[in-house]
Formats: sequence, C-alpha cells, structure tokens
Amino acid sequence: MGYIIACDFDGTVTASDTIIAIMQRFAPTDSQATLSRILDRTLSIQEGVTTLFNLLDTSKRQAIVEFVRQEVSIRPGFQTLLDKAQELDIPFYIISGGMHFFIDPILSDFTGIEAVYANNVDFSGEKMLVEWRYPCDDVCASGECGTCKPSIVRTLGSHQVIAIGDSVTDIRLAEVADILFTTDKLTTYAEAEAIPHIPFQTFYDIVEQLEEVVR
Repeated sequence: MGYIIACDFDGTVTASDTIIAIMQRFAPTDSQATLSRILDRTLSIQEGVTTLFNLLDTSKRQAIVEFVRQEVSIRPGFQTLLDKAQELDIPFYIISGGMHFFIDPILSDFTGIEAVYANNVDFSGEKMLVEWRYPCDDVCASGECGTCKPSIVRTLGSHQVIAIGDSVTDIRLAEVADILFTTDKLTTYAEAEAIPHIPFQTFYDIVEQLEEVVR
C-alpha cells in the first residue's frame, strides 16, 4: 500500500488564511462575526463560508484574484516539498474548502500537484454563491463539512494518508490521517485531543522528515 499526500491550501500552502485575508480586505465589518463562529466551531464550515462569500459583490472577482496574488505569501519550501514527493513517488493532492477562482492562479506557478480539489463560485448574480462540489459521503459523521476532505480521500483508493493542515477545517482530515503534519490551530487541536502529529513551520521541515516517516 503506497502513500498519498492530502494538503490543505488556506493557511497551509499559504502562510496565512486566504479566505480570512479576502474578507478582511473586501468585507471587514460584515464578515467578522461569521469568521469568529467558524473558528470557534459554533457554525458549520459550509454554512459559514457560504455566508461569507455571499457578502462579496461578483464585480470584485478580478480584484480579489489580484489581491491574493499580490498580498498572500506562500509558506516557504512548497516547491521543494512537491519535488520531494515526486522523488518518492507520492502523489500530492491539494484538498481545500476554498475556491478555484483564487486558488488556481496561485498554484499555476508550481509543478508536481496531482490534482486540486476545491469549490466553484456562481458569479451570475450580484453576490457570490459558493457551489459545494464535494459533500460528505455516508461514512462522514459530520454531514456539514462543506468540502468533505475525508470523503475525497476515500475516492482516491486504498492508500496510507499523509495529511498536512493548519486549522479547524482540517480536523476531519486529521482524524483519517496515517501521518499528520500540523501547524497553528491544528497543532493545538491535535495536542488537546492526543492525536499523534508532527508540528511544522515551513515545508522544509516536512521535507526533512518525509523520507523517514514513509519507510
């Protein structure tokens, strides 16, 4: 049985959470209460993110793409990790609760990604409407993941799962990981729940350990 890497995007590939950055720039007042409820887990991710993007005018689409490309930093070592995964013949998947319209322009600068799982946005009205593409399967206990990362992983076949994440949106993925790399809030959660994990700050940290953990 081989390995796959399932990696979050917002706050993991990026050094800070892209959705939070977008909301703070384009809907700073109206988004704050919803963001807080998502982070403290009193509002489901699906309902919360749907609400957030419905605050945004569709006319701001290109401005958001330009903002993300200019202002959001990539966590150091990302391409090096992609190269290492290819060297070890480990398929690398981005599995994100974010949106293709701002993720794809950023990831176009990198090579070695097997596939990107993210959501679409309907821009036909005045406000953005999230189109959730990957609902929970019958195995998921939540039913409200929005993008159900464990369900996606299960469609990829019988593999050992190396998960990489940073926040509450990665908790379900962490629970099905065979090897878990964590940063930020996901590290705090894993420590509190006694979930085995390997903390990291940059992708160089993962590169240094990847070959050893898959032996």
